Amino acid sequence: MGRAIGRHRGRTVRRGGARALLSAVWALTALTAVNCRCNDIEQPEPPVIQDVPIVRVLLTAAAADEVRVGTTGGYSLQADGRTVAEADEALAPVTVRHQSGGWRVGPWRAAGRELVVRPAPGRFVRFDGVTYRGWLRLVPADGGRLLAINHVDVEGYLAGVLAKELYRTWAPATYRALAVAARTFALYHMTTSGVGKEYDLGSTQASQVYGGLPGETSRSREAVRHTHGTVLAYGPDGQERIFLAQYSACCGGRVNGAYVIRKARLVPPLRGGQVCTDCRACRRYRWGAVRIAKSDIHRALVARYGAAARLGGLSAIRVQTTTPHGRAVWVDAVGPTGQKVRLRAEDIRLALLFGGVPAAKGLYSMNCRLVDRGGSIEFADGRGFGHGVGLCQWGAQGKAMRGWTAEQILQFYYPGAKLYRVH
Repeated sequence: MGRAIGRHRGRTVRRGGARALLSAVWALTALTAVNCRCNDIEQPEPPVIQDVPIVRVLLTAAAADEVRVGTTGGYSLQADGRTVAEADEALAPVTVRHQSGGWRVGPWRAAGRELVVRPAPGRFVRFDGVTYRGWLRLVPADGGRLLAINHVDVEGYLAGVLAKELYRTWAPATYRALAVAARTFALYHMTTSGVGKEYDLGSTQASQVYGGLPGETSRSREAVRHTHGTVLAYGPDGQERIFLAQYSACCGGRVNGAYVIRKARLVPPLRGGQVCTDCRACRRYRWGAVRIAKSDIHRALVARYGAAARLGGLSAIRVQTTTPHGRAVWVDAVGPTGQKVRLRAEDIRLALLFGGVPAAKGLYSMNCRLVDRGGSIEFADGRGFGHGVGLCQWGAQGKAMRGWTAEQILQFYYPGAKLYRVH
């Protein structure tokens, strides 16, 4: 996802209940639709958090050699489920490293594959100077490095997401709409791509930006409370399913179908095509031409997609398919000898961004024209910021400022979807 300014096992103590709930989230066969008040999404006060599923959020952007962990109060350290240390006082920040067969926690050693830092009730864990709800799980990675994963209930997680994805002063309706979309996004990953992995989501724009406790605001917590447990689903009566409810900063005037960035079923909530001019306040609603050398594009493609190496260079990028409103979907990268590699247009932008090509910072979306300029490609007449699929954050805010409710915003960006309460 992306901030609007630009734009996995061992879940809970009640493990059986969480597993059953996740199954119910995916099937959605025993759930009832939420009866939203017409003036906004309103829910009763949330119950005691006990059946809310636990999401596993990867905090290390890449495997780390060492991390600093601590707690704000009493804690226990567990290695493979065995308590190896506990105290009523806070754990002062210590350096943790993974070593063959175990862990070094400051001056102490603990044998075991994984290490859990679990704060006492009402206390919090600290990771590299940031405070988080839930607990922290450390697991080994290749080369003696480690991954740090925050296990946190999904409602607490969302409170630390919304204000990192939206401006803090934006309207409550915008926050509530995104709370539902972001919750659906998280639960979808928990029941699909997260299965069999150590974590469900990352903490960056590649998933949803997550700031932990410091990322929470009164507005983000209010939005989570008012939409507690509510998700989007689509399908025939009795066969509804949650779907990958993606969103972006600014669609640039037209919502894209999910097919522009991934293989996706052409269901109405993800089909795109809606005209959205409420995002005009975004500075990236329209942006100027960006030129990038073909040699830089080729290097970035080779680094991310090995098949591009056989091109031996880049002579052209030819658009093969577009959306009905002219956005490139599939393109051919063509080498000097005529060899081709077919890619999604969005994949080129991602390759340039991940490849650290400086000019790519100004390539805000692939909703633009590709013009061959000899030794470079010009990305002209740019529109929007991000992939433009699903909810447009700036558009949602524009609609909220015109009096739209959260439910109306969601119905516009995910047409045909229904609201369900899953916990």
